[in-house]
Amino acid sequence: MTTNQAYTLNKLQMYDECPQKYKLCYIDKVHVIEPIVKTKTGNNIHNIINYYLQGSDVTKLTEALNKPEKLLWYNFKNSDIAKYKCYASEFAFNVKIDEYWLTGRIDALFDAGDHYVIADWKTGEEFSPENVRFQTSFYLLCMYEILKSKKLIEKPEQLALYYMVLSSNSIVKILFNEDMFYQYKSLILSVINKINENKTFFCNKTDKCKFCKYYRACPYY
Repeated sequence: MTTNQAYTLNKLQMYDECPQKYKLCYIDKVHVIEPIVKTKTGNNIHNIINYYLQGSDVTKLTEALNKPEKLLWYNFKNSDIAKYKCYASEFAFNVKIDEYWLTGRIDALFDAGDHYVIADWKTGEEFSPENVRFQTSFYLLCMYEILKSKKLIEKPEQLALYYMVLSSNSIVKILFNEDMFYQYKSLILSVINKINENKTFFCNKTDKCKFCKYYRACPYY
């Protein structure tokens, strides 16, 4: 693999979860037919929030929402984070970390005055910060480098990541600092190096394996 390759959150997160799963998906390109997952609610809310933050009139769109969706919208609209100045919505990025390019997209970025806030909307019923550990590392590391290059911030403490759990009307706040910056950078680069150096792509073999969509194709079972 060359350093010109762009590493996405999904790729790095999948390898960190299970190298064999990464191999089956991205190297062997095994195609698995999956049942259709109902994501209509999540897509609806993400789209409406995006339009709203971009200054569009979303009145008719919100009126068409069903009752559970209207609650999610209400919780966003009346949250503290909605009062911040939106710097960007559905922000796609490419950033170079050492010799590697990382690419991704965040739901929104807000200017909170003395710091910037990365916002991520969660529309599901269950949420755990541990389940998004890699996402947290990826977003904070990448956006810090981008905002620093734009001279919008000078130090990690001027950046935070808020997970807005719309179903429970709660916010999980991850405040960034210098120690976390080095920790997250080390984590991301170590996974990239493992991908580049790996020849075996072992399976982690956990209790979650039987729920993996590549379970039947995995040579470790």
